[in-house]
Amino acid sequence: MKNPALSLWLSAANSAAGFGMGHGANAVRRQQRVMLAEMTKAATGSAARPKRPKPRPAGKGATKRKAR
Repeated sequence: MKNPALSLWLSAANSAAGFGMGHGANAVRRQQRVMLAEMTKAATGSAARPKRPKPRPAGKGATKRKAR
């Protein structure tokens, strides 16, 4: 015979465990990214991110359509 109270309790426990494991895994990923960025910066002597091109000034290169 099934026990609905136990089933509810186990379901809640499983949900809480999944929540905790997800947050723990994300914390590890964040730490790994920071460590990798620091190691890359130390190895290359430059920033870990590639340089972005400068944004174009407003008004240049933009074409406006003429109203018909």
